[in-house]
Amino acid sequence: MAGRKARGNITLTYNSQNITSYATKTGLKAAADKLDATSLASTAKESIAADVDWSISIELNWDTALDTILAPDIVTPGTKRTVALAIVGSSQTVTYTWTSNGEISDYSVDASVGNLITGSATLTLSGAPTRSVA
Repeated sequence: MAGRKARGNITLTYNSQNITSYATKTGLKAAADKLDATSLASTAKESIAADVDWSISIELNWDTALDTILAPDIVTPGTKRTVALAIVGSSQTVTYTWTSNGEISDYSVDASVGNLITGSATLTLSGAPTRSVA
């Protein structure tokens, strides 16, 4: 199976604004809580998956236009926005969408004299996404 290059094969939108061109690395994370289901009748430790925490981490090249999209929502936290991440595979595109259920939980800008201004952001997503394959 051939690998896929990230740039050009990911599309990320936040509040209907395409921020893909600013992203240098994007990661989708779904972490399920584990509940201990071990009982006296168990012969080994047992667990079941529970609620899933969804997030998207973004490493980025900072720009005023990007800051205009992201910064207002970190200044006044709690604003829920629509977030969509489309990933192009070898034959199809998988899109994860959270409608009015995404917010910025982490935003940083890193700069050194004479260097490119970079940064990072984390989008925390509430509930399960709508997943579509096309």
